[in-house]
Amino acid sequence: MGEFKKIDTVELKGVYQFCDHFDSDKLALSSSALKVVTDFTRRTPQVILKDVDVDHALFMMVNGHVRSKLVIDHDDTFLGVINSKDLTGRKVLTVAQKRNQSRNDLTVEDLMTKKSELRAMPYSMVENAQIGDVLETLKELGQQHILLTDNTGNLRGMISASDIARSLHIPVNILQKAHSFKEIFEIIHDKEEVNT
Repeated sequence: MGEFKKIDTVELKGVYQFCDHFDSDKLALSSSALKVVTDFTRRTPQVILKDVDVDHALFMMVNGHVRSKLVIDHDDTFLGVINSKDLTGRKVLTVAQKRNQSRNDLTVEDLMTKKSELRAMPYSMVENAQIGDVLETLKELGQQHILLTDNTGNLRGMISASDIARSLHIPVNILQKAHSFKEIFEIIHDKEEVNT
């Protein structure tokens, strides 16, 4: 033990609050995109099992102060993403009605955005990108989040529009993209519901 030394300590009587990691660096659209990455090699991803019911999933998100979670099965296989809007918006009632089920019978799997509907980018691309590049990509895709993959194809991390907005102290408005007439109708109808 002779190779180590004691580190001096300080009193805590003047300490009352926690540091906010979003305020540690003043960021701009030209800052490195790595500054807004949730890196799963450093921070455990927020996950939820596919068979969790809607109310419990929403409770978990509210109590965990998160807006989205990665959906997994019981073998920890990644299936998709669920966000709080999916659990509270019109989507819940639409899916329940289509399936002739009650809202209470729906699970995260019924409402999640499936992996096949999501896009990702290689982590190596983010290493040389700016926050503005990621934001432009999110806008082009019409997605609130972009998943990051490592060179073996595993999920390495995620970047969310809400984290960018919070970090830069700017509003970020990502318009959902429609790929069919049905999706156009759903987007317009959801937008009208929000505005009323």
